[in-house]
Amino acid sequence: MEGVFVERSFTYSCPSKNFCVELLEKLDEELALEAELYAELKQDKIVFKVFGLEPSVEATITKIKNYIAHFTKIRTLSPKQGLTAEQLAKFVHKAIPLDVLAEVLKRQGVTGVAIRKNTIYADTDLETVQAYAQLIAKVIDKTANLKYSHNLKKAIIAAIVLYNISIPEALETLRECNVLNESEELAVPWQSALDCYEERIQY
Repeated sequence: MEGVFVERSFTYSCPSKNFCVELLEKLDEELALEAELYAELKQDKIVFKVFGLEPSVEATITKIKNYIAHFTKIRTLSPKQGLTAEQLAKFVHKAIPLDVLAEVLKRQGVTGVAIRKNTIYADTDLETVQAYAQLIAKVIDKTANLKYSHNLKKAIIAAIVLYNISIPEALETLRECNVLNESEELAVPWQSALDCYEERIQY
């Protein structure tokens, strides 16, 4: 016996139109659905229409509603109240070293940056923290195969994010600044090594 082909619809009211747009983008990127979905944006509302076999339609609607609840919860998060490493990893689909993120935020002028118990705090908005976390995640991929110490990698990652330079440029600056020893290891804390780039930007 063949299943019954059905159409179901429901409406979700967003806090704002921008929220609706971002929600639709994330749904498209992150959800694998078992039925056909048509979504129409009307001001600050989204009309969802789902087509397919009845069990698939019901499962898809449940999955969408669960994702909306998850997405709404995430959007209420605030760096001022603290973001855990696990929460950040969900945003960018990769573990982010909190000390690198903290140093990048500080050098970009963000105040109130602190790390306590695997949680980062900052006096800025969620979008800013997410943006830098995503940049760090991309650079981590580029540096994954480098045979350097963790501290040197941290300095390189932060430098690339902060100053938009290449890996060879990041290393050459550190050599010129005499903060690498003969074994190509940092002779100073990696945070201090970033001062080399600051000095060269100023001149």
